Amino acid sequence: MKKIAKKTALVLSGGGSRGAYEAGAWQALTELGIEIDLVTGTSVGAINGAMVAQQDLENTVKLWKEIETHMIFDVPEGFKMQDYAKEFVKNKGASTTGLKKLMEKYYDEERIRKSPVDFGVVVVEKDTLKPHYVFKDQMKPGQLIDYVMASASIFPAVHSYEIDGVEYIDGGYADVMPVKMALDRGADEVIAVYLNALGLVDRKSLSKISNLTLIESRWDLGATLIFDTQHARRIMRLGYLDTMKVYEVFDGDYYTFARGTFDKTTLKCADAAAKLFELDPCLIYTKDHFLRSLRNAMETCDEALDKSLDCLMLHECSGMDAIRELKNVANKKLLTLAISENLKEKGADSIFTHRTALRIVPDCIAAARFINKYGLL
Repeated sequence: MKKIAKKTALVLSGGGSRGAYEAGAWQALTELGIEIDLVTGTSVGAINGAMVAQQDLENTVKLWKEIETHMIFDVPEGFKMQDYAKEFVKNKGASTTGLKKLMEKYYDEERIRKSPVDFGVVVVEKDTLKPHYVFKDQMKPGQLIDYVMASASIFPAVHSYEIDGVEYIDGGYADVMPVKMALDRGADEVIAVYLNALGLVDRKSLSKISNLTLIESRWDLGATLIFDTQHARRIMRLGYLDTMKVYEVFDGDYYTFARGTFDKTTLKCADAAAKLFELDPCLIYTKDHFLRSLRNAMETCDEALDKSLDCLMLHECSGMDAIRELKNVANKKLLTLAISENLKEKGADSIFTHRTALRIVPDCIAAARFINKYGLL
């Protein structure tokens, strides 16, 4: 009996300039050898989705490495937010003629239509807010770019987009991450990339989908309407690493570790320490590399540590109520080092072994435990 091939869908959410993260995720999926049969997208997800259907990863990465705000919206190069505000007030939203020129440069409509990868977008009628789920075989010849533009018209920040006499606005007004659209098209497996941007998404329904793999960042991916090449490179890298972690190539939560570097408990503590001491989340850490990087970050705090220890002792002498005030301490690095010294000196008798303290400053205590385990202080 012939085995029926499964159809794998990639669903890309809206999120403006955060779309670089999706490019990184697709890069990882490609390296993993995961073939995409169908892609659906909203807003920037539609922009990236067209490139996925075009099967053009190289140019997708190139686009995100060069795109700047002035290339999309009608604002001057090196613009300031007041420039965008003026454009918004003067013209009731910014024009996106620059975005259309980029699409005309990078898209090959005939190639997308002939591609074995199916492609669909979400658009919303401006006047009625009626959503339309449109696949490439339902778009008239020459209108593929128009539908992508309509899906990415983040009204009222940018103008609505007209197709055949109907004004359309961003698909996120109805469905910012069109998973159901992919399932209705026959997808057996769904890989969804969520950018945590404004727009409607039914997380409750998503949790009930057994064949869904969700990729999303623990980091804030930044403003959605500011396009900056340096930031795009950073979040593209995060999208790549997060996807690799989802597929268990690497370990980690906020940070990325070579597989098997630490056990699960130690890994959580290492992640907390890396976040508190602001290590680079775009790197892949081995054990030696991580310990060296963390130690270097800690050295910048040594001079102020004695003062922090004195402050901590006063709080501890004042009881648990005063310990609660520690969560408001601005310098979490020094607090972590002080807790580390306290745990090392008092062991099981430290107030930071109590459940209440663990609830108040859990990340600081987890990081302190990691520091002590590896003798970094």
